[in-house]
Amino acid sequence: MRKVFLIVFTSFVSVAIYAQPDYVVTIKGDTLNGSAKILTYDLLDRVQMVVDKKKKNYTALEIRALSIKGEIFHTVKYERGYRYMKLLKSGFLSLYGFRLTNQSSYDGQYLLKKDGIGMEVPNLTFKKSMTSYLSDCPEIIERIKSGDLGRRDVEQIVERFNSCLQFKTERRVEETPPVITVEEDEKMMAVNALITKVEASNSLDNKTDMVDLLKDLRSKIARKEILPNYITKDIKNTLSEKPEFKEEVEKLMLLLKK
Repeated sequence: MRKVFLIVFTSFVSVAIYAQPDYVVTIKGDTLNGSAKILTYDLLDRVQMVVDKKKKNYTALEIRALSIKGEIFHTVKYERGYRYMKLLKSGFLSLYGFRLTNQSSYDGQYLLKKDGIGMEVPNLTFKKSMTSYLSDCPEIIERIKSGDLGRRDVEQIVERFNSCLQFKTERRVEETPPVITVEEDEKMMAVNALITKVEASNSLDNKTDMVDLLKDLRSKIARKEILPNYITKDIKNTLSEKPEFKEEVEKLMLLLKK
């Protein structure tokens, strides 16, 4: 009886997960639910969205993220065009899968940093290209040079690089604590409050990515660095449309303008 129950329950969960609608997130932050299909073109990918039996095509410059059958895709600039790439690992350094020429599967691997610097994972020049691209973390470079980490370990390399970068950032802040003004203290408290709320939320699909982004913002405030537009823009676009975060996001954005 128990086995029958488990089979029925598992089947129910599988159907429920599969039945979840696809969705796209526009550059304005609007979310559209329905059925999505990626269409590949020479320079600009498109997504066909079916909402209430009505079809509409959007270019990769109009849609910044989409979910198809639970898999997340982002718009990524690649060579001379823009592609929808499948998110495999997220962080300051993210790993994406993309379609190789004349293939339908996402077997290509692409690395993209939050600062916009990207690189296709190479075959023949793996060691040389990766050690140059990941120069911020010498310990990872040494393991790549020694052959301890190779092309088959790309996901592990991404995880270790993000951990290395986070550790260095936190250590820098701890070793050289800056003098915090009243305004900066208010900013830090606002960011910390938002981090706590995001971590406790169950409604965000990209919660880990957003927490990393907020922590990066917090570190830059602590070091009195100029805040890149992509950080505040991503936070605002992702969270301001959700009622539970709207008040905290508006307060943070006002403080950041001071």
